[in-house]
Amino acid sequence: MSLGDWVPIPTPYDVLKFLAMLTGTLIVCNYLALLAWRAALRDTNVQKRIRIVQKLGIREPRQYMFVGFLHPNSNAGGGGERVLYDAIRTHQQNPDVICVVYTGDIDPLEDGLTKELVIAKAKERFGIVLRPEALAFLPIKNRYLLDGKYWSHFTLLGQAFGANRVAYEALSQLVPDVFIDTMGYAFTLPAIKNYSTKIRVGTYIHYPIVSTDMLHRVRSRQAGITNSAWIAASLPFSILKLVYYRIFAVFYGSALRSADAIAVNGTWTHNHIESLIQTRMPRPWKVELPPVNIVYPPCDTNRFAKLTLGKRPARSIVSLAQFRPEKDHTMQLRIVHKLLSQYPELKSSKGGNRPLKLVLIGGVRNADDEKRVLELKKLAKELTIESNVEFCVDAPLETILDKFSKASIGISTMVDEHFGINVVEYMAAGLLTLSHASAGPLLDIAVNVDGEPTGFHAKTLLEYVDQLHKLVTMPEAEAVQIRSRARTHVQNTFSDQSFQEAWRVKLWDLLVPPSLLKINQELLEEKKAQVVAATQQAEQKAAVRAKTADENASASDAKAVESLVTDSATE
Repeated sequence: MSLGDWVPIPTPYDVLKFLAMLTGTLIVCNYLALLAWRAALRDTNVQKRIRIVQKLGIREPRQYMFVGFLHPNSNAGGGGERVLYDAIRTHQQNPDVICVVYTGDIDPLEDGLTKELVIAKAKERFGIVLRPEALAFLPIKNRYLLDGKYWSHFTLLGQAFGANRVAYEALSQLVPDVFIDTMGYAFTLPAIKNYSTKIRVGTYIHYPIVSTDMLHRVRSRQAGITNSAWIAASLPFSILKLVYYRIFAVFYGSALRSADAIAVNGTWTHNHIESLIQTRMPRPWKVELPPVNIVYPPCDTNRFAKLTLGKRPARSIVSLAQFRPEKDHTMQLRIVHKLLSQYPELKSSKGGNRPLKLVLIGGVRNADDEKRVLELKKLAKELTIESNVEFCVDAPLETILDKFSKASIGISTMVDEHFGINVVEYMAAGLLTLSHASAGPLLDIAVNVDGEPTGFHAKTLLEYVDQLHKLVTMPEAEAVQIRSRARTHVQNTFSDQSFQEAWRVKLWDLLVPPSLLKINQELLEEKKAQVVAATQQAEQKAAVRAKTADENASASDAKAVESLVTDSATE
């Protein structure tokens, strides 16, 4: 090779220098792009607000506060949607507030519904009446990025990226005064604050994306819903997954710290979120942590509370839960099998009692759920309890109420259920409840009131069997007392009124404190006064100019007359 063809080999210093220059260039370009993006949104946001106000048919000129709710699945019809629409109803009591929902369920998106139909469904499903003239829906096209099925691997990381992208898309639709995430997508929060720290940001969390319980299962190599059996069987993969979870938990906690206030649905979630937002590394400065408060979700207790408390068949048990793996319907079948094996008299109809029966009520979302129902039926047959088990798939509310009215006990076997709305509905309907001794049912719902029980709990198969036999054989008078106490408890704790009051005090007043509203009102009054003063000053200047013009005109006229008179005299 000739000397002219010689190419010098870069030294490590050259490589580091190049990487440093490249990194610096990318940072500068990103910063400039961010500035341009912010400026573009600021320049167009006023026009976007005006268009929304005009589209809503509002004619009264007023300074409105725009409250944005991020809820991509606003038409799902579950407990999360009840929280969303009850929160909107709470804010609609203030005529100065316009609520905006960022969603993937609205026109003109594919399979999107009209605003009128969404509002009608909220009324039909939850009994919540909304004012359409103070509510707008804005479409989110990138909702698919939040779906766990879209990310076959590294699902948590993919959903975090998707949440960040969806937040920027929401801002491009409208920049609100207050942004509230009602589905627990924590990685939307830093994106909002990245645009402007002046936007007040809140979140309502139903359950943490990653929890200490998940870390414990991976560490102890327990197979489960969030830990595949093949990973649990492998020590190297378990270590890698544990490291992945720990790193993700750090970033998750950091994202949550971007919020100005956090609301959670119960004690279990509260404890996990409080732990996650703590800083893991010492810092020379003080880190302000957002307040975390419990705001129990509203539950439809009124319709279930219309059922009578007494005269229930003692051996009738119901289970209300979607046919998902984490609900553990298999455990319920094994409980019934073990109970009937230990107490065979429960199979007979002697003494005026019917044979024990478990009614499984639940919805199926897809083919996997349908397959799961078939497997449960097969298991019931293998356990020879098919005559003691009934399946009600995708039952309407009327059927659910009918089954509840003919039952005495409600059972739930899900481990670490963050809340447990089915247990609330059991108690409102006057059922004796038996739920897993963990999370929401244990800490918030079926708790003692004045030292007396409102529900019962178990963990193992044998504990469930013992407790269930106790409930089946409980004297009627004692059962009625517990049912009455449980119904009163859930009606007082999980009603719409309780939710609205807690939402205002424990979330909204922290996001928009009355003192901040007072300062804002004073600034508005000051601005109005400045406008009035400027208008008056302009009018005064115009009057002076007009007067001066009149005087000048009069003087000109006088000179013209004088000139004419002089000319006439000369002639």
